[in-house]
Amino acid sequence: ADPIELSHLCGSHLVDALYFVCGERGFFYNPMKRGIVEQCCHKPCSIYHLEGYCD
Repeated sequence: ADPIELSHLCGSHLVDALYFVCGERGFFYNPMKRGIVEQCCHKPCSIYHLEGYCD
């Protein structure tokens, strides 16, 4: 799969993708702040967008 490809990521798939993208840096994930869910679950987002949530 093309890493730049847009994809819908929800729930555990979204968390798994963040682990993959951020690696040892870890990431900031707060389900109450709906930003990443609205960006990546309701609408597709890219790897580059996910990187914005890494610590």
